[in-house]
Amino acid sequence: MTPYEGRYIMARMPKSTKDTRSAAEKARDTAGIVGSMVHEGYVPTPETEAIHQRAERGEITTDELIEIFRQRALKIEAEQRARKRSERV
Repeated sequence: MTPYEGRYIMARMPKSTKDTRSAAEKARDTAGIVGSMVHEGYVPTPETEAIHQRAERGEITTDELIEIFRQRALKIEAEQRARKRSERV
């Protein structure tokens, strides 16, 4: 708040912008993400394709999709570490 002629004026908080992309634009962006993942060595499986289709239909957000895959990657990494530990012993 800033003083102004004996009064205080409260500054407005900026609103976050609403996602104005169409469904086609969102699908194109999702396809681009999957395409870059394939380029990096991602191998599509029926389970992962089902998750991507849920995102395309709008059942889950892109942030939720990223979190799902992040959790899966952490789980796979932990399994690989455990497998390496058991091979050493």
